[in-house]
Amino acid sequence: MAGIGIGPGDFAVLELEAAGDRARTVEATLQPRLLAVGRVLSGGLSRVVGRELHPQIVRPGRRRGAATEEVLVAFADCTRPLRGIPYLALSISRGHLHARVVVRGESERSAPMRRAVEREADNLSRRGKPFRKLRHYVAWRSEELPEIAPAASAAFWREVAEELAPGPGGRAAGTDLGVAWSREEARSLAVGDVLGAFRDLAPLYKLLVNAA
Repeated sequence: MAGIGIGPGDFAVLELEAAGDRARTVEATLQPRLLAVGRVLSGGLSRVVGRELHPQIVRPGRRRGAATEEVLVAFADCTRPLRGIPYLALSISRGHLHARVVVRGESERSAPMRRAVEREADNLSRRGKPFRKLRHYVAWRSEELPEIAPAASAAFWREVAEELAPGPGGRAAGTDLGVAWSREEARSLAVGDVLGAFRDLAPLYKLLVNAA
């Protein structure tokens, strides 16, 4: 089975010390490489979720002068800006490769998504093995991995539902959940392995994208 094509050289880009050098190398080499991987995966992911997904690089906001810590390709059912729209994501940080379901920001979908996750909290908590290694990436800063989430708890999913609406103190709406492989594991990952991880995450994505 074909390999995913992510290796030590890709992770090394995010170890460049000078922020400017890192940003230029990310833009010149790592973003195009990850987007190419995204194009390889997009057909399989579209079949997994039952709708056509389009890969695009998402450039996370960062402080002026700060070094790039993560590169992310999103898979969404549209090509317009993704604020408040659920998408699948494959990302590279310094030490890991990540497969995630992401919503960033508020949109007209926010309230229906919140209600859908709240309504399905009990069912989500009973999914078992597919969510056994789930991590909660909200507020993650691309350093140590988030701890394994208590996905077997309905209370956890009700908290996720609350995240999908703006919170007190101007907290942004959204959520970010997924799994990770170490850079050593990523070297031997096959395309099928990555699609399998997204298959496990697909029920959550489908719940969000079909919320009405």
